[in-house]
Amino acid sequence: MGRVKSLTQKSLVRFFIFTTIVLLCCFPLLYILMENKYAEDLDEVIEYRTEEFILSILPRFTTEDIVQWNKFNEDMLILTFDTKYPLNKIGQQEFFSKAENHNIFYRILYTEISIGNTPYVLAARVPMIETHDLLSMLITQYGVIFIILIICLSLVYFYISKRLWEPFYNTLDKIEHFSLESGKEPQFDSTNIKEFLRLNEQLNKLIKENLSIYKQQKEFVENASHELQTPLAVFQSQIDTLLQQPNLTEKEMEIIQSLYSTSSHMSRLNKNLLLLAKMDNEQFEKRKTIDFVNVLYDLLSPLKELAESNGINVSVNINTAFSVNANEILLESLITNLIANAIRHNNTEKRSINIRVDKNIFSISNTGQTDSLNADKIFGRFSRISEGEKGNGLGLSIVCQICKLHGWLVSYDYKNNEHVFTVIF
Repeated sequence: MGRVKSLTQKSLVRFFIFTTIVLLCCFPLLYILMENKYAEDLDEVIEYRTEEFILSILPRFTTEDIVQWNKFNEDMLILTFDTKYPLNKIGQQEFFSKAENHNIFYRILYTEISIGNTPYVLAARVPMIETHDLLSMLITQYGVIFIILIICLSLVYFYISKRLWEPFYNTLDKIEHFSLESGKEPQFDSTNIKEFLRLNEQLNKLIKENLSIYKQQKEFVENASHELQTPLAVFQSQIDTLLQQPNLTEKEMEIIQSLYSTSSHMSRLNKNLLLLAKMDNEQFEKRKTIDFVNVLYDLLSPLKELAESNGINVSVNINTAFSVNANEILLESLITNLIANAIRHNNTEKRSINIRVDKNIFSISNTGQTDSLNADKIFGRFSRISEGEKGNGLGLSIVCQICKLHGWLVSYDYKNNEHVFTVIF
């Protein structure tokens, strides 16, 4: 993919290209018009000189004056009458120029005059600018005008385009900062441009519908989680009572144990869903400055025992202590879920978990399946590595939501045959 450009930049580039093409196409037309206008001006000069000669000089002119006149007036020659000259019609002919020392084109008018009752032809002519000189002058002038025009038009277009598209960019900015979790509808600026007005109306409609659906989903999850707490507690209590009954057969014990495991799984799932619902509803706003290492040590002992009971070697490397501004319950949940995830998915022969703390960085790496996970899906709700894995698929989603709520960054990587989860505070 090439470099991304803004709408204003792209339209400005296209405007510049098409304007340049139009102006370049106009150059030959301008040259023709300029040449014709120049010829018209020269024709006026020729006609004036001819008329001035006939009215002021010809009445005193004699045949003896012709040789001397032609010697000093090469652009007002008196020629012997000949029918080959096109009389009273200005034309264009090529003559030798002493000043240029080569042939150039002249505008010339042949007029019949009478000197001493003898017919002659007055040839009034004016030299034209040579084609290359005219082109050079025109290119210079046109180039200056072209540059000034392009700069001015580009600035005007940029200014007009920026003002014209301002409602669109305002809307885009509001959409970029909008999130369903906030539950607040963006307030778009008013505009009198029909297309942008339609865009804002459709976005408002779409956002309202999505906010309503999102709110219903959150309420359903929260209500369902609350409602399930009591029957799950009763269910587990009844199972505990059954387990204490005497004379249970092995088959009955297996069934009751399976039910107990299932109810425990449902209870954890219910608690996790309730936790997510509370985070979605921003019910964990209370925060304070917490020593991260102290919290980690408080949680590490039971989790380390659990890992070692499953044959997993746990190493802890704390390079520095630091504090974070966070909700303590959510910070504990983040640490617990990451370590529990590393324990749950550690299924290789040589099992190990490495916990590392650097300045504002907390990372956990663990052995596990021998290929990288899908980093785009692993933090999604109910995402599992495989169907056979334990857990409810909410642990990493909770971690992601906690980080999002606090403005932290969580990432996943696979290196040195280990799965690495990193949180940057």
